[in-house]
This record gives sequence, structure tokens and C-alpha cells, in this order.
Amino acid sequence: MIWFDKSVMLFGCIVEVFLLFDYFRNFFEYRLKKKTIIITFIITCFALFGINMIGNATVNLIMFPLLMWTFVSVLFESKIGERIGYFVIAYLTMTGVEFLYAILSQTTSGIVLENGVVPVSDYGWQIIVTKFITFIAFLILKQTSDKSHRKMTNKLFYIYLCVPIATLGTMLTIFYSGVDFAGHIILQTVMTMFFIFVFLGNMVLFYTFQKYTVDIRESARQEVELIHNSTEVERLTKIAEMNDDYSEAVHNMTHSLKEIEQLAMEHNVENIREMVEDLAGRLTQREIYEYSNHWMINTLLSEYVTRAEKNEIKFDVYVEPGCIISQVKDIDIVFMFVHLLDNAFEAASKVDDSSVVFRMFMHEKGKMCIIKVVNDYGQDIIEKNGVVQTTKKEKGIHGIGLKSIAKTAEKYNGIFSYYTEDKKFYAVLILPIE
Repeated sequence: MIWFDKSVMLFGCIVEVFLLFDYFRNFFEYRLKKKTIIITFIITCFALFGINMIGNATVNLIMFPLLMWTFVSVLFESKIGERIGYFVIAYLTMTGVEFLYAILSQTTSGIVLENGVVPVSDYGWQIIVTKFITFIAFLILKQTSDKSHRKMTNKLFYIYLCVPIATLGTMLTIFYSGVDFAGHIILQTVMTMFFIFVFLGNMVLFYTFQKYTVDIRESARQEVELIHNSTEVERLTKIAEMNDDYSEAVHNMTHSLKEIEQLAMEHNVENIREMVEDLAGRLTQREIYEYSNHWMINTLLSEYVTRAEKNEIKFDVYVEPGCIISQVKDIDIVFMFVHLLDNAFEAASKVDDSSVVFRMFMHEKGKMCIIKVVNDYGQDIIEKNGVVQTTKKEKGIHGIGLKSIAKTAEKYNGIFSYYTEDKKFYAVLILPIE
């Protein structure tokens, strides 16, 4: 087998492994870290290349599905039944396209049985077309499945599907245009290289727009989160204003009582009634405790004290006097604190006699502020790719998770980390002080 044959065969092996990998990652989470995935991918490509190099149909028929099954089983986290189902669909798609190729190229069954694979020297660029048809078939499979994680809208999909179909038509037209490249290795090499570039160009184009669609969806989700946080800041601001009004009303109580006394002496019942109603309205407040000299943190913690009482959760709060994070915007304080405490209360609510501990204190001689939240949890922590998975039903907002807290902390050169110990979840947020 000449170098040209081997090069085309190796390219075909890489494409086959990638298409199977890309298909499965649309439905399942990774088991391994990124570096290990890359190493496994490379090993599988060369193993498949070695199987094809043997040139035995029986070996190829047995080893190809075994190798691919091992590949997806090692890389992806899924139930065995689901993985078998998706693998069967993928395998039938790949072998079905190969069968179609054999019909189009008029390859005899004798040649396939004798060599295990179709002779590449005679059909080099047609093998590229075969992989390209497989690529299109997988695109359609991913788009039509409701469980796919990466999808375009159907309108965009139909528009961009025109590009690979048009390219495929061009390829097939060239095959049957009457041009004979047999015996001209240079022409075969040039034609194959051009086809590879067309193939890769189509793949890059499609995945670029797919990523663009995912980014648009992510931007929309972030916008919803921003609106939610802004609304929360506005709500807490009003609560704080109510508390200020309450303090002012208490301060002016003596003056108001004197006025009521004077009106009583004048038997002015109507004005007395109006003043009492006004005082009653102004004295209505949500109880706000003094934890910090930062009004937003006070209001937030007071909200969760009330929530803890309603849900019978022990909420132990301490903020070190003078602990200031004035450089952090109110909306980011709300975002980080609400997500930290929401996660803690959600987990603690599933445990009897549970508690949540909140600590905020200075460290390194006032150069940094540390916020630590500790909570009990009952269910096992689900973690994939280093990210804790939410168990909440409202995955729209709450599903953003701890990863988003870390991103917000990075805006202020801060660090966020978490760990578990003795059925307690520890979340630690470190913010430098300007």
C-alpha cells in the first residue's frame, strides 16, 4: 500500500472517530478530563488505522464495532441501555453509508471480502465523499433528536444544510463527469487534497454557526439572569428604604404623640384617626438586623433569617465589624450571595435538624475578605467535569450553579472554591480589598 493510500485511510479513520465522538457528546456528559479525552481519541484513531491496515474483512467486521464501543464507553457517562441504543443507531448509519458507497462506486463484494476495505488507490476521493455523507447523516440525526444538547433552530438548520448538500452534489458530479484520473497519482493527490479542504471547510462552517447559536442562547439566558438580579436589587432597596422610614418614624414618635395629645384635648377625632393610620403604615416593616455596615448585605441576610425561621433551618450568621467590600457592585453582591445561600438552603431543607453557617471576615491584615457558607446536605453531590450539578427543578435560573459565582468573583480578582467533608458542603469566596 503506497503512502497515498495510507494517508487517505488515516484521514478516514480520524473522521470516523470524530463523527462518533461528536454524535455522543450531543447526548451524554464526559467521564474524563479534557487531556485524557484527547489522548483516548488519538489512540482510538491509530488503533482503527491499524485494524484497516490488516486488510482482513473478518477482523474489520469484528474489531471495528468493538473498538468504537470501547471508545464511547470509556469517554461518556450514560446508562448502559441508552448507550447501546445510541451506538446501534450510529453504527448502522456509518455502515449504511459504506454500503451506499459500495453501490455507487460499483465495488464488487469479492474485492471487499478479499481486502477487508475498498482499495483506496482506485477510489481515494470517493472515500472522502463517503465520510462527508456520514457527516451529513449525523447532522440530521442530532438535529431531529429532542435530547440533543447542541441544536440550531430548524430554520437555520435547513438554511445551512444547503451548503454541505451542494458540496456533495459537486463532488458526485465530478466523479461522473467523464474525467479519468486513473494512473495519474499527482492528479489523484491534488483532487483528494481539494476534496479534503472542501470537506473540512464545510465542517468548520457548520460548527461555527452551531456555536454561534449556542452563544446566542447563552446570552439570552444571561440577560434573563441580569434582569432577575436587577429586580432583586430593586426589591431589597425598597425594603431598606422602608426600614429607614421606620427608623425615622420611631425618632419622630415623641413629636407625633404630642400632636395627638393636643388634638385629643381639642376633641379633633378625625385628625387623630388620620395620624394614627399614617403612623401604623410607616411602622410596618420587615425586620432587619444589623450584621454589617453594608446595607445590601444586611438586607440580604435578614431575608434569609426570615426564610430560615419559616423552614426551621438553623441559620448562624456572623459578619466581622469593619468587613467592607465596597468595590463590589450591589448587583454582583446579590448574585453571589443569593446563589450561595440558595444552594445552601436548598440542600439543608432536605435534611432533618439542618443548619446553614454564614461567616464573613477579614484576612491577611485586611487585604482580603473571606465569605464562607457551610451547610448540611442529604443527597449525594453530583459532580461532572468538575462542576456540581443542580438538583433543583428550576434549572433556568438556579441551574447556573457555582461556576457562575466563580466567574463573577474573577471580575474582582477573587477566587471561589468548594469542597465536602462529613456530609457538609463548604463554599469559600475570597475577594481582595482595594
